[in-house]
Order: sequence, then structure tokens, then C-alpha cells
Amino acid sequence: MDISTLERNARTAKHMSSFSDYKEGTATDEYNSYCARAEEVATKAKERLERAGAPAERAEKVDYLLGVYRQKKLEWLTSLYANRASCPSVMISGPANYPVRKQERMIAREKSLYENDPEYLVDKIREMGHNAGTIYSDDENAVERIKEKINNCGDATEIRRLKERLLQLAPEEFAEQQANISINGAKTYAEIVALWGSGKISKSGDRWYFDLTPLVFTDGKRKCQEWLNFEVDESGQNRLQFNLKTRVTDSIPLTDAHKYALIIGRISGSGNKSVIYQHLKNLSPVVQEKKAEAAEAEQNGQTVTINGEEAKVKRDREDMRLRLIFDGKPEDGTRDILKGNGFRWAPSEGAWQRLLNDNAESALRRITDKEVSA
Repeated sequence: MDISTLERNARTAKHMSSFSDYKEGTATDEYNSYCARAEEVATKAKERLERAGAPAERAEKVDYLLGVYRQKKLEWLTSLYANRASCPSVMISGPANYPVRKQERMIAREKSLYENDPEYLVDKIREMGHNAGTIYSDDENAVERIKEKINNCGDATEIRRLKERLLQLAPEEFAEQQANISINGAKTYAEIVALWGSGKISKSGDRWYFDLTPLVFTDGKRKCQEWLNFEVDESGQNRLQFNLKTRVTDSIPLTDAHKYALIIGRISGSGNKSVIYQHLKNLSPVVQEKKAEAAEAEQNGQTVTINGEEAKVKRDREDMRLRLIFDGKPEDGTRDILKGNGFRWAPSEGAWQRLLNDNAESALRRITDKEVSA
């Protein structure tokens, strides 16, 4: 869509609702005023980002959102005036045989258009400026900035939150701490599952309960004591749990995988608890199998299809970057998908990239037309 189409639709809409002439350029001026206001918001946002020392790519995202806003606002205004031109007013057509149904459809369409007004993009730009000090996962130096913030922070709650983010972005930072993690002295998956044998089954009334206490989680420096207690059947081989949806009690077999999940689930939380839990979770055979498959696929070379376009996947462990390499410049729609999911163009690498972490892998799976294949 272009300005000429907007002017044509606005002119027709004016003739369908008024006897007065349309003043040329009115719709263009309206569109330009919207853009000018958005540009002012973007300028202030970038100024705040600069003062806060935010990464340069944050300002680039502001420019990207502003460009998207200009395009969508033009399309929106053009559609708005096209809809208003679809049915004349009673004053123009007269009450005889007035197309009431057409007017109802026009009103419903206008309501829908206002519900999808792209002004939300201006709010996103404004939010980026006000959250200038926020560290985003796809920032190039996110890990270093989080570590610096932890060192300068005196709030224990905030430190726990930052450590959890650091664990997601750079799990290798906690390798030494995780090497000493154990539960009642057990460190491996098999040893932890074997703890189940020290539990006891007891009866209370007409119900049976399994009790495994205490569970002492430690990373070599800190200790956390937890309790595990839940209802089972008389054999102790199945967990009984009331299902809120079906309103009946489910009988869940206590497989090794389920036993392990119940034990380590007692330590889930934030901060140091999260470090311990994530390490224990990674010991699971299911997680280990997925990692082995990913490593094998990476060794053999991977390709994905995004919006119908094929790209090679490269994981740079040294620079901690997940890169997508296309054979040529991707289409506009593909680039929008990449940008909307945290990938940024890196000319020095000839690739679209973002920080290599679980969030990046999730984003990659989300935008591919099919599963990642070797």
C-alpha cells in the first residue's frame, strides 16, 4: 500500500459521508502526524538507552520497531478509510432502501480495525526506553552485565533472581558448584533413585502414605533439608493423585523416572536451589539422550526451514552464539520472523545470530517449519 491509495480511499470515504469536498492531503497529514509522534517516542527511547549504557542492538531494535509501525500504520489507515467508503451515510443516500446490513458490517469491521490498531508498537518502543537498564538474554554482553550486576547488588532476593538468569544463559559458570551437588550423599541418577529404598510406607485410617525424609540437598557449601510424603496404594507401587478435571483419583505408576522427578522436585526454586535442581535434572537419561542426539546432529551438520527458506545451523560454543546461515538474503517475511524471535544480523559472521542458550534453542524450534533435521 502507498500514500496514493490512502488518499483515494479517504477521498471516497469523505464523499460517502459528507456533501463537502475532500481537502487533498488530509489523510497524508494524519498519517504523518502519527509517524512524527512515534518518531518522537523513539528518539526519547534511544536517548534513555544511551544514558543507561544499553547495548547498541537495543537502539537498532527501536529503529526496527519504528519501521514496522510506519508500514502497519499506513496499511491500517488505508483499510480504515476503505471500510468507511464501503457504505454511504443516510444523509447521502437517503432513508429509502438504505443498506442497513452493509452498514452493520461496516461498523463491525471498524470495531475490528480499532482492536488491531498498531499503536501497541509505540508502547513497545516507549517501554524499551523506560526499561533501558534491563538486561535482555539476546544482548551480546548479557552474561558479563549480569555478573557485574550480581557483584554490585546488595539485595539477596535480587541476587537469587540474577543467578537464576545467569544459570540459563551460562550454565558453565556454575560447573564447580554443581560438581559437589548430592542428595543424602548420592550424586548419580542411579544412586538418587536408590534412595527410594530407604523410604517407608505407613497407614493412616484407610489410606497409605509413602514417606522419604529427610532429603538433604547440598552443593558442598550450603545444605537444604526437604521432605517427601504423598499418598500411595497398598502395594506402594503407584502414587494416588486426585485429578481436578476428571474429579477422580488417578493411579500413577512409580517408575524410576517418576521417582527421580519426585525427589529432585523438592529442591526446585530460585537462586542456589535452581542451580542444584537444573544440575540434577540434567542427570536424567531422557535429558542426556536429547543432548546426545543434538550433539550428533550438530556434528553431522544441521539445516532448518524457516518460512520456506533453508538455513544452516551453527552453534559456536566459544562465542556462545547460535547462528543461522542462509544461502543469500532471506525474504522480508523471514527476516521479520527472525527479528521477532531475537535473532540479529551479524555482517562479520554472515549469519543471523543470538546468544546460545535454552531460550535460543526454543526459539529455533518455534520458528522452523518442521523439526530440526540433520
